[in-house]
This record gives sequence, C-alpha cells and structure tokens, in this order.
Amino acid sequence: MSLFAEFATPARRSRERDDESEFTVSVDGEASPQSSGNKRRRLNPEEEDDGQEEEEEGSETQEGDLLPDSFRRSPKGKGRANDPVPTAAPQKHQPGSIVRVKLTDFVTYTRAEFHPGPNLNMIIGPNGTGKSTLVCAICLGLGWQTSHLGRAKDIGEFVKHGAKRAEIEIELAAHPGEENPIIRTRITKEGNKADFSISGRKSNRKGVLELAHSFSIQVDNLCQFLPQDRVVEFAALSPVDLLTQTQRAAAPEYMSEWHDKLKELRKQQKTQQSEQQGLIEILKTLEERHRLQEADVARLREREVLKDRIKAMEKLRPFPAYQVATDKFKEAKARKRDAANELKELERRVEPNLRAATKKQEYAERTEKVVNHRSRLVERGGDAVKEVERKIKAVDEKLQGCVDEIEAEKNTVKATRQNIPRLNQDIARIERALQSPPEEFDAAEMNAQMREKTRLAREVEEKIRELQGRGESLATQIKQRHQIIEERNKEKEGLRSQAGQQASKLKRASNDAARVWDWIQRNKTAFQSDVYGPPIVECTLKSPRHAAAVESMIPDGDKMSFTLTSQADMKMLLDKISEMRLRDVNLRLSNQPLAAFQKPNVSQEQLRQYGLDGWLIDLLDGPDPVLAMLCDNRNIHQMGYAPREINEAQFNALKGSPIGSWVTPSQSYQITRRREYGDSAVSTRVQALKQPRFFTDVPVDRQLEQDIDRVIRETEGEIEELGNERKSIMEEGRTLTEERKQHHLERKEIEDEKNKQQRALSEFNGLSVKLESQKAKLEKAMEGIAGYRARVRVVVDKADKLQLEKGQLALDYANAVDAFRNLHMQLLEVQIMRIEANSDLEQLKAQHAEESRLLTERRKEVEALQVIQDKAREEGQALAQKCLDLGASFTELEREIYDEYDGEKEAGEKWTVESLETEIQSHQARLEMTHGGGNENTINEFERRQRDIEQRRSRVHDLGAALDKVGDEITEIRNRWEPELDELVGKISEAFKENFDKINCAGEVAVHKDEEFEQWAIQIRVKFRENEQLSVLDSHRQSGGERAVSTIFYLMALQSLARAPFRVVDEINQGMDPRNERLVHSRMVDIACASAEDGRPGSQYFLITPKLLSGLKYHPNMKVHCIASGEYMPADYRELDFGVLAKKALALRRGGRGVSAAG
Repeated sequence: MSLFAEFATPARRSRERDDESEFTVSVDGEASPQSSGNKRRRLNPEEEDDGQEEEEEGSETQEGDLLPDSFRRSPKGKGRANDPVPTAAPQKHQPGSIVRVKLTDFVTYTRAEFHPGPNLNMIIGPNGTGKSTLVCAICLGLGWQTSHLGRAKDIGEFVKHGAKRAEIEIELAAHPGEENPIIRTRITKEGNKADFSISGRKSNRKGVLELAHSFSIQVDNLCQFLPQDRVVEFAALSPVDLLTQTQRAAAPEYMSEWHDKLKELRKQQKTQQSEQQGLIEILKTLEERHRLQEADVARLREREVLKDRIKAMEKLRPFPAYQVATDKFKEAKARKRDAANELKELERRVEPNLRAATKKQEYAERTEKVVNHRSRLVERGGDAVKEVERKIKAVDEKLQGCVDEIEAEKNTVKATRQNIPRLNQDIARIERALQSPPEEFDAAEMNAQMREKTRLAREVEEKIRELQGRGESLATQIKQRHQIIEERNKEKEGLRSQAGQQASKLKRASNDAARVWDWIQRNKTAFQSDVYGPPIVECTLKSPRHAAAVESMIPDGDKMSFTLTSQADMKMLLDKISEMRLRDVNLRLSNQPLAAFQKPNVSQEQLRQYGLDGWLIDLLDGPDPVLAMLCDNRNIHQMGYAPREINEAQFNALKGSPIGSWVTPSQSYQITRRREYGDSAVSTRVQALKQPRFFTDVPVDRQLEQDIDRVIRETEGEIEELGNERKSIMEEGRTLTEERKQHHLERKEIEDEKNKQQRALSEFNGLSVKLESQKAKLEKAMEGIAGYRARVRVVVDKADKLQLEKGQLALDYANAVDAFRNLHMQLLEVQIMRIEANSDLEQLKAQHAEESRLLTERRKEVEALQVIQDKAREEGQALAQKCLDLGASFTELEREIYDEYDGEKEAGEKWTVESLETEIQSHQARLEMTHGGGNENTINEFERRQRDIEQRRSRVHDLGAALDKVGDEITEIRNRWEPELDELVGKISEAFKENFDKINCAGEVAVHKDEEFEQWAIQIRVKFRENEQLSVLDSHRQSGGERAVSTIFYLMALQSLARAPFRVVDEINQGMDPRNERLVHSRMVDIACASAEDGRPGSQYFLITPKLLSGLKYHPNMKVHCIASGEYMPADYRELDFGVLAKKALALRRGGRGVSAAG
C-alpha cells in the first residue's frame, strides 16, 4: 500500500529576483516528478492480531537498520513496510469535494498548492506552520465570513505580512460530464475587500455561496466544518441546536423546512389555544354577569323614561321664561316713557338760569386759556435771561484761561533759563569722553571659551544621565529581586498551609487546571458571581481517615472541576479557557442551593441498624455551591458512610433500604434495582477503595522548601552586589555633579566680563548721538526764550476781544430782564380776571344748585330705566332665539310636552316658570322612588356586554375552526417528518454505537421528543467506564478528552448519511489520551476510506493535527500532507522531497554493503 507523504513549506524569495524566480510550492507527490515513485509502502491495516509484535529474525531488508523499526513496520502487522500489499482501486472525487487549493500571500504562505485526496486527508505539522491556514482558506475561499473561523474579524488580516493582497483558488469536483468549477478569491488588505470569480467569470459572494450550496457545502454547519477555534463551541452546542445542525448536515433540506414549519405551527397553535381558552373563560364570566343584571336593567330602563321626560321639560324652560321676559320689557318701556316726560317738563322750567350759568362758564374757560398762554410767554422770557447769563459766564472762563496761559509762558521761560547751564555742562562732558575711547576686546575668543565650558558641562551631564540610568536600572533590578524574595516567602508559607498544599497538589495533578485557578484568583472582579476552585482546593475532610472513602466515591473529573454559579460566568470562562488553549479543565454549573438536595428519608436509628454513621457529604467541609455541585453530579448526599465493615445482616438490610450506595473503610457498594423485574431483581457492585492522593496530610515538600531557600539566598546575594554597584555609581555621580557646577561657574565669569566690556563699547558708540541731542535741546531753549514776548502779545489781544464780547452780553442781559418783567405784569392782570370769573360762576351755581340736582336725578333715572328696557329687550330676544332654535330641534317627546303646555295656554291658563318647575320636581320624585340596582352606566354596560358576548362567541367559533386546521396540518407534517427523523437518528445511533463498541465503551443517540417542537433535541448518551451508567453528554459531566472522542464519533456517524461532499475537523484529537486517539483514528480511517465496494463510500475528510502517535492505522485511500516551515528550510522545496531522500538513503546503504562484501 502507498502512503502519500506530502510536504508543504511557505515559498521563499530567491536571492536574485522575487518575480519569476519565486516558485510555487507543491504539497503533494503529483506535482513533483521526482517524488512520484518514492512513496513508502505499508502493510494492509486489516492484517492485525491481538498478540505482541514478533521480531523478524533472518534476512535483513534492503534498507537494513537505516530507518527506525517503527517506520518499517505496520502498526500491528508482522511484516515490513516495503512488503508487497494489494493496491486499492483509485477513488474519484465526489461532486463538490475539493480537488485543489492554491494560496498566494495568504497568512503564512507566499505560494502553496494542495491536491487533497478524495477520502481522508491528514494535515500534520508542528504548531504555527500553517495547518489551520488551509482551513481558513477553504472557509473564506468558498464565500463564508471570518466569523465562522473564530479568529481575525477583518478579512484583510489574512493577507500575509508585507503583502497588499492575497489570493485563494479552490477547484471543486463537478458533476459527471461537467467541467470542474474554479473559485478565485482576491483579498485586498486596504479596505478589507474581497473579490470573487468563478471559472474566470467575475462574480460576488452571493454567487459563490449559491454554487457552494448547490453542492450541499455547509461551512457554517459545525457538523461539517469544525475549525480549531470552534471545537469548544461545537462541544457546547445545546441538544436543540445539535438537532438543527444534524438535519442540515445529514437530512434532505425539506426535513429542516418541515421542522421549522412545525415549530411555527406549534407557536401558532399555542397562541390560538391560549386565546380560545381565554375567550371561553371570559364568555362564562360575561354571560353570568349578563343574567344577573337583567332585572336591574328593566328597572333602569323605566328610570331612563322618567329621566328623558325630565330632560325634555328642562329643555322647555326657555319658553315660560320668554313669556316672563316679554312682560318685563313692556313694564320697563312704560316706566321709561313716564320718566322722560317728567324730565322734559323740569328742563323747561330751569332753562333761563341755566343759560346765564352757561355763558359765565364759557367766559371763565376763555380766561383760563389766556392765563395759560401768558404763563408760557413768562417761562420763555425767563429762559432767555438764563441763556445770556450762561454766555457771560463762558466769556469769563475764557478770560481766566488767557491769564493762566500768560502765567504758564512766564514759568516756562524761567525754567528754560535755569536749564541752559546744565545743557552746556553735559555737552562739555560728552566732548571730553569722546577724547578717551575704551580698550578693544576679542568677543569671538570669549564666545569660544564659553562654548568650550558649555561642551565640558554637557559631557559631564551625559555621564551623569548615563549613571542615573544605570542607577535606576539597578534600583529596578533590586526591587524585582525583593519581589522575588517576597513571592518565594509567600510560596514557602503556602507550603505550610493546607490551602497551599492543596494548590500544589492541583498543579501536580493538572497544570491546565492550576493555570485556570491562578487566573481566576487574579481576576475575581471579572465575574458576576462567585467562582470556586476544584473540591481538592476548596473542601477539607473533617477527619483524615475518611480520605480513601471520599476520593473513591468522587471521580477525578469531579474532584478537579471548577464550580460556577452563573451561566454568563460559565460562558466567559469557557471563552477564556479556549483563548488560553487549555483542554484538561472541567467546569460545573451549580444553580441550585445545597438545601435543595435532601438526604434519604432514613432516621438515625435506622442508620445505626444498617451500620452506617451518616452520609458522605457529612465527611466534607466546604462552600455550599461546591457541595451542591457534588450532590448534583455524584449524589454524595445519598451515599452512606460506615465507620467499620458491615456484616451480612446489615448488608441484606441495606439491599432492601432506600439507600443505593455506601462506603466502608475498605470497600464501596453500589446497589442496582430493576423495578420491572420485581423486588428480587437487585444486583450489587463492590469495589475496593483506592489509595487517597489529594485529601491527605502529606508533610511539607522539604526539597521544594530547600529550593525556595536557595533561591532566596542567591537573590539576596544578587541584591547585595547590585547595591554595592549602585553605591559606587552614586559616589561617581556626586563627583561629576561638582565638576559640572565648576564648569558652569567658569562660564558665568567669562560671560559677565564679556557683557561688561560690551556695555562700555556700546556707551562710547552712543556718545556722538547723545552730543547732537544735547546741542539740539540747547538750541531749542534759546529759541523759546527769544519768542516769549510775541506769544504773550497774542494772548493779550485775545483777552481784549473777550472783554468787548462781555460788554455786549451785559447790554443783552439788561434788555432780557426788562422784557421778562413786562410779561410777568401781563400774566398777573389776566390771573386776576380769571379769579373774578370763577367767583361769579360759583355764585350762579350756588343759586341754582337744587334745580341742577333735581335735573341730574331725573336724567339718571331716565338713563337707568333705558338700561332696564334694553336689558329686558336683550333677554327677550335671546330667549326668543333660543326658543326658535329649540323648536327646530324638538324630539318627538319634547314636541308632545310642548303641545300639552301650549294647549293649556290657549285654554287661558298661563304657562309660568313655577308650574314647569313643579312638574319637573314631581317627575324627579318618581325617579327617586325607582332608584337602586345599578348606576347610570348599567344599561350602556348591559348593551355593550351583549354585543361583546356575540362577538366573542363568533371569535371562539372561528378559533375552533382555525385550531382544527392547524392541528390537521401539524399531524400531516409530523406524520411525514417524525418517521424520517427517527429513521435518520436511528442510523446515526447505530453508527455511533458501533464506533463506541470498537473502543469497549457504550454510546447511543436518540431524539428527545417534547410537546414543543422547539425543544426536540438530539440526546447523546455515553459511557466510558464499566461501572457507570449511560449519561447525557454535556460540557459539565465528561472530561475534555471524553467530549472530544464523543464529538468525533458523532461526526463520523454522520459520514454515511451527510449530504456534505467534504468535512473538516481541526485538532479534535488534542484532548484525547493515546488509547482513545489510536482507536478514534482507526475508526476514522475505516469510515473515511471506505469504497463503493464496501457499500458505504466515504466522503472527503480533512483532519488537521500537530502530532500523531506512532503505529497508527493507514489505508491506501488516505493521503497525508506534511507541513513544515522555519528559517532553516531550504529555498527549494524539492530538497525536502521525502521520497527522493528515502531513495538516496537506500542507495547509500546498498553501496556501503557492496564495498564491505568486496573487502
């Protein structure tokens, strides 16, 4: 048989050119002519027996001992790998399987090409070489998003570092008679873009996905495509989701559609049933209330008739009110007419006296106007006098300004004459200074000296900074070593505490679990609720003698399990464990209180009779959630404990008791009862207790303690050496600091001397300008003294003009005062006339005051009566309009009542407001007599309820018909879907059971059927040990390796049923122990490499793993792809062709033998 050992390396660039010289790496023997005939041969894997491998004695093979025996032998066969074996018939790729994958600048590959076989393809190589890159290429190249990989979020991150774009080319096997489609995906890093083409024609992601779906490729189905970073996610799939994924992978598409339709119809049925039941209950209540209210409604309807009549009579109130208003208007009109006649007569008698008073009033008003006019003239005359006064004052101020100006000129001339001698002295002093210039100095030389001092200071500064850096580094190292000593002391103290010893045991038992526990302790704030470590850390024994009993009854998986109390914390920790790539970690969810786990109903007296002292849980102390977890998973609250061995009578009594298991100091007992076979069907399993490993008082590890002390001593010695070195550095730093200070002082002295000489030179250079300035000031002073008299003359002339202006203003002031006095005399005259007119008017008014009073009263009376008449008219008109409006909208009852009263009016009886009110009160009294049994809304409620009852009866009838229709539809679809589902799951279960039987374990797959189709689920039950019962597979009960075995066996069980053309599983074997890995591999080879002659041809399989055990089973139809990379890889991949290398090795071996024989 042939083993296709393929080898892939990332392509490397040539030294000369990275264009044509960059080669494409072939990852299978087909693409390299040199490697086509150099594949190793292995025995048929079917030739196996259960005996030991027999050593071959006799003639050696042609390769002798050149290659290891594990390579030359088949896994369990007796022959050599090069013995002739039957060759398998060549297999063809099924439609949709992958024929070729070509990668360019994708993740770790520059250029690489894969040619997968049609059956099992094993991708092996060390971690980091690019195995999972092939998985990523298949997912992205077939159009699926990065989210299905669980890795980078942006597609641009899959472009190789340093490249701008990447390319994936995937060739799929076509249906018979058609050309293989080639899907090319170009990924551009900038903008995270992906462009697609199919067989050279431009396409898009949707088109690629449609092509993939046409071949039943489901990359988004974990049952078909299980990348490395989603293995934990698949293991954590809920049974409901697993059923969905299984149907998608192994059942026709209509099965999933039927399931979705059943879930939709069940939701609809529940909604309608709920609505129907609610309506029926409501109808019962409504009909009962309707019956009870019938008598009250009859009484209320009689009340409604009275109320309607009262309402109609109240509406007719404006009619008698209109009659009253008409009478009031007529009476007011007559009274107003009489009062107006009396007013006219009174006005005729007092008219002469009124005429004289009116004339006097007019004269007084004219006099008042004249007084006002002359008052205004007097006011304007006063303003004119004030204006002249203001102008005279302004001229006086200007004259005073002239006087002040002349005085200022005198003072200025006096000061100038005093300043002239000082200016002459300054000029002479400057001229003498110009005769003595300062000494010259070399500024450039001084600058050079200053720069030199600065350079020296900087050099010293650099040395100081370097010493400071070394000192800080030494200080950091000293601090780090102090921390090491502190940590080692804590570790030493921890060794002496029980918690420390238990944590140490946890690390020895499982390094993965110890890492998770360390992370949990450092990140407690990241959890929503409490998280507890494994029982071996959290729990203690009440007595050391119970260690064997407790450890034997609690499996290692539960003793090493972490306990969480929140589903969110569980998910978060699972994600973290996946991120840390840890596998040997078990998690348990404890969401029930410890009090929920009740001990068997057995009294203390009965326990003593059975020889039991209590229950296993009573032997442990620990947090309630951890104990609750053990109760939930191992029922330690129902396991009895006997402090000594029990006798036969006690054993027989226990067999008939409700206690199912117990433990003695040397053995454990498990009772199995089969109720279907009666009370006598009881079996007992007895096992010897194991030696305790965890709950033991082991003395402190002295060697570990000595190692810690040695580390502490060595660290303290390092601290002393580092401290001495730091002291010498600090001393050197102080010396350099003094040197730097001296350089700065010397530079300062040179700088001060330079500034002093520069100031002297600057002052000398400014003497000429200063001399000219002083001479100019002297000349200006002389000119000022010479022009003094002319300036004073100008001011005197200005003062003379102001004196003349002041004289004219004095004359104007006298004229204005004279005019003001005349206006004031005229005002006094007219004021006297006004007083006389007002006096005469008052006398006339006093004489005719009584007549005026009577006249006023009569006028007010006429006006008041006019108001009353107008008001009565308005009231009558408003009531008339209201009556007309009411009459236009009369109801039949209102018209009937109006006609009754109108007939009484025609008969001579007056229609009054009082008579109408009396009738209304009479009806209200009758209304009060019929009160009771309801309220005003009872009738409306009764009629509304009647309509509601009729509507609900109709709705109940419609819902019944709809429910019948939905029920028939559910029955019809279920009768088609359920048998096919049972048949499908039955086939999966048979294959699953067969796989487990091969490894001497048990497993089955069934459908959990619930009333709700949404809760139908795949239920996987497994058993890995003889003393266990089949238990449901979940992420809490089984270990990581057991879950991995179950997962791969389930995927393998789908092999012959799945519609998928290929399947990808990445590193599923990493959590398995060697035995399970070997058995799982054998089963996978059998299933994946089966041919059509076997009756179950396998589909294409990709198994990615970083390592394989030796002596595994192989098959001619499988293909092994070896991937390697690194800095020591040759530039030309053909130098690592395994076939060529083996051929050369054999040739060398044969050549060596020939030389030896000749000699």
